[in-house]
Amino acid sequence: MIMASEEILKGMLEKHGNDEAVKKEIAGMNKSFQFKPTDGKPYCIRIAEGNASLVQGEVPDATVTISANEETLTGLFTGSIDPVMSYMTGKIKISGDMMSAMKITGLVKNFRK
Repeated sequence: MIMASEEILKGMLEKHGNDEAVKKEIAGMNKSFQFKPTDGKPYCIRIAEGNASLVQGEVPDATVTISANEETLTGLFTGSIDPVMSYMTGKIKISGDMMSAMKITGLVKNFRK
């Protein structure tokens, strides 16, 4: 069963994946953003060659891994939860490249527009 946070992210990618502003933002980026819901199955956004794709499961050598419960991930993607406050209060755990974690936060914010 696909979790709500993954569905939201998938919808965002389908809606905005070919948007020129998004293409410009991810041009030259080669990163994998692993999401690990503590109460669901992992999934990843892989960005390479100016394209973003959603991959189910865990990927080796993810640039950054973000772990949280499903409700928190959903809130991060919809904008109802502040990512910095969630990190500071321990609701989300981040491992890997922190700068990339900030990049995905900005990208998701642009997807909501």
